[in-house]
Amino acid sequence: MFETFEHILGIELTLLQNEKYRCSYAVVTRKGDNIDAADHHTVEGNLVKVLERIPRKYPVALSIGGKGIIHKQLKGIGTEKKDLFRATFSSVERKDFYAQETLMGDQAWVSIVRQTWIDDIVGKLQSSGLNIYMLSLGALPVISIWELLSGAGEGFSANGHQFEASAEGEIVGYRYQEGAEDKGNLKLGNTKLKFTLLLPYALAFQLFLYDKLSVIKTDHTQVDNRFKDFLEQSKLKKNAGIFIFALLGLLLISFFALTHYNAENAKLNEQVGALTATADQSDLLKKEITEQKILLNKLGWNGGYSHAFLLNEIGSSKPRALTLNEVIFDQVKEEANDAKDLLASIKIAGETDNLTAVNNWIFLLKEKKWAKEVKLLRYQQDTESENFEFNLLIQY
Repeated sequence: MFETFEHILGIELTLLQNEKYRCSYAVVTRKGDNIDAADHHTVEGNLVKVLERIPRKYPVALSIGGKGIIHKQLKGIGTEKKDLFRATFSSVERKDFYAQETLMGDQAWVSIVRQTWIDDIVGKLQSSGLNIYMLSLGALPVISIWELLSGAGEGFSANGHQFEASAEGEIVGYRYQEGAEDKGNLKLGNTKLKFTLLLPYALAFQLFLYDKLSVIKTDHTQVDNRFKDFLEQSKLKKNAGIFIFALLGLLLISFFALTHYNAENAKLNEQVGALTATADQSDLLKKEITEQKILLNKLGWNGGYSHAFLLNEIGSSKPRALTLNEVIFDQVKEEANDAKDLLASIKIAGETDNLTAVNNWIFLLKEKKWAKEVKLLRYQQDTESENFEFNLLIQY
């Protein structure tokens, strides 16, 4: 059985004041029936600063909240099907808004946000390399894991999201208030759950179990189509994998049947060679390995990347809007845990008239498997021209 997802990046993006954002994200890993969210971070700043910190290689479940999003609650709706949006916002044109309808028992929450703002945010996130497969508004996706939380039945407040609970432990109210104090004692099983992990974990849980849960999300055509395309590709890969494994199985059976005696002979020769190796030869080999490691450290070997390979990687990924004036290979000494390590580095100097091209190139370089860290050291206008000079440092 092929798993559709093994890792999901759950992101809570909150709009604060003056185009400032708070982003809490976690890489949630699924191993069998266990789901773990160990790698989590929170960053505040403008959208460019936030995007610099978010990893790119995982499928994304995104929740957008904060300023500009309205949540309203309807009570006593029963089981009758209604136009919840019209019942809640009778004077609002739905075509101008994205809506999210959340049902629980005989009550519902309708969340709305302007389409133009969401489209702008989602477009920027996806242009930076994020693959968004599910979009929600606010923290109502927490309902999907409500029964798994210990302490939720008493109500709690997390990152401004305030949940009220009845005496029976069911949700009776939700609202968002920026700056509200975190309170409550949430546990997931026997593990205490950090407030910043609550929503990213719930978002990832929804995407892991998208085919088994009633997912709480808003309908966004571009995001939904991307998710459908991903599922189709996963299905094709699954069928292709089964076909290839079947062929490989037949080939292996034939191969082992025809080469049985040769394999047995090779195994015997290998055993004889292992038995004839003496203890002195083993010690000598260990000594040579130790000496070679010391020599490699002195030479500053760091992964075996040639300068030609690195120059090709840099040149092929460079946008046309950038002009490189200088590329210097160097070594940077770093001290950690009372040990000195040598990290190979590349210093790049260039000029451009396009800041966006520099940022895009940084994103591309960070995706390279050989690059450990990419920093923008300087970006300033050339006094003798209209161009801007920049300096980058790549450690690998």
